Amino acid sequence: MLKYFVSTHRTQGQRANDFTSVPDVELVDLASKSHDDPDHPICGCARSFVGFDSRQATTTAEIVESDMTPTEYVRRFHAMLLALGFADSPQLRADAANDAMELLRVAAQWPVGTVVERRGDEICVREFPAAT
Repeated sequence: MLKYFVSTHRTQGQRANDFTSVPDVELVDLASKSHDDPDHPICGCARSFVGFDSRQATTTAEIVESDMTPTEYVRRFHAMLLALGFADSPQLRADAANDAMELLRVAAQWPVGTVVERRGDEICVREFPAAT
């Protein structure tokens, strides 16, 4: 089973500057940063995840797992970059694979159901799943 990040509305509003316009359970990537301040009053890029398909932003993501393979996840990540207008090349495919695998590595460290937030270059836990 593969663990990865998807958008979630869980814990939205915990911070005054939370926002979400991504549908629940869409695969998410880290937004590109134009600065390092996650609490920048105008730009939320340093606290955002961005949907693979919608390209909308959210401040919360959740760890899920499925039978998706790492190869399929990398393929979807690569497709997202192509949809953004990047020209396909061996370098783009290598970068997509590296970035996708790094996201998978980070997501693998928490249990399914964990809600996380982005604070600059760090991914921090907001809420662990309830004990069963």
